[in-house]
Amino acid sequence: MRSILDAARWRRAAGWLAALALLSGAVAAHAESLPVVRVGVLKFGTVNWELDVMRRHGFDRAHGVAIEPLELAGKNGAAVALQGGTVDVILTDWLWVARRRALGGDPTFVPHSHAAGGLMVRADAGIKGLADLKGRKIGIAGGPVDKSWLVLRAYAKKTAGIDLARDADPVFAAPPLLLETLERGGLPAALNFWPYNARLPRQGYVELVRIEDMLPALGLPADTPLLGWVFSERWAARQPAAVQGFLAAAKEARERLVASPEEWQAIAPLTQTDDPALLERLRQAYRRGVVGGEGGDIAAAAQRLLDLLVAFGGVDEAPPGGKIPPGTFFAGGGS
Repeated sequence: MRSILDAARWRRAAGWLAALALLSGAVAAHAESLPVVRVGVLKFGTVNWELDVMRRHGFDRAHGVAIEPLELAGKNGAAVALQGGTVDVILTDWLWVARRRALGGDPTFVPHSHAAGGLMVRADAGIKGLADLKGRKIGIAGGPVDKSWLVLRAYAKKTAGIDLARDADPVFAAPPLLLETLERGGLPAALNFWPYNARLPRQGYVELVRIEDMLPALGLPADTPLLGWVFSERWAARQPAAVQGFLAAAKEARERLVASPEEWQAIAPLTQTDDPALLERLRQAYRRGVVGGEGGDIAAAAQRLLDLLVAFGGVDEAPPGGKIPPGTFFAGGGS
């Protein structure tokens, strides 16, 4: 009797194992059948945070795609990879998209984030307003044609009557070096990218002016998009479901990061900190830049911003003629 029962149990177990194998095979086959979206990322870029959330929670698979991050060397490397077909999607600015389209390319842009952050000054530097920057060093991330720097120049000229490129002493450097130099006291002020501004201790530093406040003073919406998901229009035409699935998954990941402090604990290794206070500052800075359901004509706002940038900086990467070509902003839906 015992051997009969053991045999019955074995047959049931074997049946369950067979069913599990079939189910696993079906799941694997389904995963393999999903269209793969190759996303170009930088090693320490914040895009990695979103892709981690997207993949860890299965947002990509839920929307019918499989995300495959590919690490690239830098912004220029990402642009080359997209144009060469090594990746399907990168995060970059619409100015690059406009220029490439004007030169015959077909990249197109879906808004992801607008300019966030601001000019940080040391509390002990005696800088109470923009006029106090005369003759002082200002650290600038991104180079002489950085969009935030050109916006700051335009804002200072309009509100304080000074040209910071001439009346101050701009110092251009990589974001990590600017952060370190400001903290050591080698600079009294710096205009850095938001993940680096957020790393400054709250004591001893003041945000003198925010990009979101400068833009309205210059006649532009505070949430004018700057960065976005960029991909080939031809690829989007061939893979419309993959495009929409990726954008929907990306939106869900951003919403999770905006809403959930706990999610920041999960991505702490990617942010290179486990300090809860710093993680919260990063989350709040991230929230400032996330685009929402902006109304209005994005292309018109972008053209006004381009006119401003050209007037103040020349902007080498501006499209010929200074006009944003049709198709720069993706007509097939946003994220």
